[in-house]
Amino acid sequence: RGEQIRKIEVAPKRGTIYDRNLQKLAINIPSYSLYARPQKISNPKQVATLLAPLLKTKSSLLRNKLEQKQIFVWLKRKLPLSQKKQIENLNLEGIGFVEESNRFYPQKELASHVLGFVGVDNQGLAGVEFFYDNELKGQRGHFWIRRDALGYEIPFAREILQTLVPGKDLVLTIDSVIQSIVEEELAIALKETQAKSVEALFMDPHTGEILALSRRPSYDPNHYRDYPASAQKNHLIQSIYEPGSTFKVATASVLLEEDLVDMKERIFCENTLRIADHVFHDWKEFNTDLDFYTIVQDSSDIGMIKLASRINNDIFFQYIKHFGFGTRTGVDLPGEEKGIVRSSSSWSLTDPPCIAIGQGIAVTPLQIVTFLSAAINGGRLLRPYVVRAILEPGGRIIKKNNPHLVRTIISDSTSSMLREFLKGVVDGGTGKRAGVSGYFVGGKTGTAQIPLSGARGYAEGRYISSFMGFAPVGSPKVAGIVIIKEPTGAYWGGEIAAPVFGRIIRRALPYMNVLPEDEKWVKVS
Repeated sequence: RGEQIRKIEVAPKRGTIYDRNLQKLAINIPSYSLYARPQKISNPKQVATLLAPLLKTKSSLLRNKLEQKQIFVWLKRKLPLSQKKQIENLNLEGIGFVEESNRFYPQKELASHVLGFVGVDNQGLAGVEFFYDNELKGQRGHFWIRRDALGYEIPFAREILQTLVPGKDLVLTIDSVIQSIVEEELAIALKETQAKSVEALFMDPHTGEILALSRRPSYDPNHYRDYPASAQKNHLIQSIYEPGSTFKVATASVLLEEDLVDMKERIFCENTLRIADHVFHDWKEFNTDLDFYTIVQDSSDIGMIKLASRINNDIFFQYIKHFGFGTRTGVDLPGEEKGIVRSSSSWSLTDPPCIAIGQGIAVTPLQIVTFLSAAINGGRLLRPYVVRAILEPGGRIIKKNNPHLVRTIISDSTSSMLREFLKGVVDGGTGKRAGVSGYFVGGKTGTAQIPLSGARGYAEGRYISSFMGFAPVGSPKVAGIVIIKEPTGAYWGGEIAAPVFGRIIRRALPYMNVLPEDEKWVKVS
């Protein structure tokens, strides 16, 4: 037997994923994939019987593989070292291991909906693992190797066909501490409200960087197959819902921009209002005159509908699109929904009043927080993002994602007024329970019924409760939303979602080194 030439392929190391402070969120650990050479196994039944309990599988399935007329067959991929040693102790002929790289998420469920997960061959299947798969996976190496007559590789005779390139690393915008705070508070909220799910998203309103994104129930990406698809899904960008009263911030923005409201005028807010075949009700009996500020603060549907009737339908539709609704934000995560915004040409008499109070329109949580950020940052609509930088394995920055201005949507003066209006919601309106000692918080409550599937109308007793807000009002450092879907018992957004938002902000702001702005809380040394 003479010299042999063989082509071999080497898999690259997948890139590491870090949070914004370089805490490792996704790494690689060695694993061992078990294979068999069936032609070298004299007693497949015995080997299958010995391996089955160690591999936690049926011996009949293993036996079928071992009896195949193939040179090589995989038995189980990505085993830990402990299992490898157990199998090696059996001293089985025709059985061997290939060392591979296994993706590991050391923080388990933390930020799992951002991270996603990989398949058995380390291909990205969800989250940034999927969106940035080309950057993370690197490039396989291909070599010709020469072996002598005894089968040993001939030194220095390796010929490179394709250079092995390790995967690039990602640095996320996610802050693991803020993410942990959010996840802890959502877990408490899920237990307290006995809801179907709870979710939250927080971002820097001046950059579009997503600081935290979470949902409960969640999943562990190390064992993603053990969870239903609904737990794996990133509902904050992949699911839409009717926003309810949180959308009144958009309606108020149009009224201010178009100069359609006098701050001194008062609107009579009766308990019910009939438009065509639809009767609108307020959430409580106002039955009095309210000014614009109080209509927003106390979330009067009747007041907002009456004011919104001054907006031309086509102009209202154009503003809604201008605010980013009905269009994907362009976030660097897969599967983003664009929402539902029907053209004004198809609106009935009841559509404008419904849309004014957040019904008959569907958005993603990310869309409405992106809009809120623009509403309170001076009017700058920014593209949200979750990856700050892409690094070479040595740490050199290859690409840096910077804040991206999509467009300016409202004037600075309108933005300033909205901040004051939304501060009033928390100071003395429906969002009081989002208040935080020492800080001025702004926001808007929302309570929406869930539309019937495949029919007109809404499901009885099924609600989505929310609170979206920002803090501190004087110089916003964080904007976000808490959404509680189908709670048991209390369902008003101001009652159950606002306190969760407040608890998150109360813990996050000191960590972010944001000083108290309420003078009575500032210590003088």
